Amino acid sequence: MIPFPSEQTILVGILIFLRISLLMMFLPVMGHKMVPAPVKAGFVGLLTLLLFPVVSQHVPVIEADVVRFSLLAIQEMLLAAALGLLAQLIFTAAQFAGQMMSMQMGMAMANIFDPATSSQSAIIAQFVGILAILMWLASGAHHMFIRTLIDSFTILPVGSSWPFHGWTVLTDAAASMFILSIKLMAPVLLLLFFVYVALGLIARAVPQIQVFFVSFPLSVGLGLLILGLSLPAFMSLMYDGFTGLGETLPMLLRHLAGK
Repeated sequence: MIPFPSEQTILVGILIFLRISLLMMFLPVMGHKMVPAPVKAGFVGLLTLLLFPVVSQHVPVIEADVVRFSLLAIQEMLLAAALGLLAQLIFTAAQFAGQMMSMQMGMAMANIFDPATSSQSAIIAQFVGILAILMWLASGAHHMFIRTLIDSFTILPVGSSWPFHGWTVLTDAAASMFILSIKLMAPVLLLLFFVYVALGLIARAVPQIQVFFVSFPLSVGLGLLILGLSLPAFMSLMYDGFTGLGETLPMLLRHLAGK
């Protein structure tokens, strides 16, 4: 007969499950609402079963106290959320850049339903979001997160207390998000700025021209043209952002562990 697991084994398994499940929930592609829930549950359960024999050997004794165990569970969820936040920031930068480009091109009203956020988003934002997902898979960032998840159990063992010194890593990542979004939308916004300046001068010099009606097809056409021409640079910036996570994620773990 299979022996019933001990109390220590159950507590350790729950903490491991919380870290893995919350990280999978916050990951950009795996945590998407379009991914079926049974697929997510099966993947999380498989990782938990595979990692438990290795991780449980380095876990300190966990007291069967409700308050202490609740604090440890919250700690595991915060760690998973912090790791997933680093990847979500890059996707947020791409979507923000797409939203700003849509507004400047006069396509702010051309919105479609986004199942990820259950809200309306601009067409360009949806387009660059799909490009970000493709670059996420092409750069192997999903494999990087699985390796980081495995390493996290060594750097930050389950059930051990750790000082939170990772604020600087998260704030630097948030600042880099805005810098990345500016780089992504700079070609389109810069061109449209000069277009609007030229249209303003034309309206001032030749009042008979209906600049208001001319500006719509001109801004949309030129904006899409520049976006298409700048796609290689766009993809390169996204690729560099995802590959840079290979240095940022271990740095965050070391800061959290106080190393």
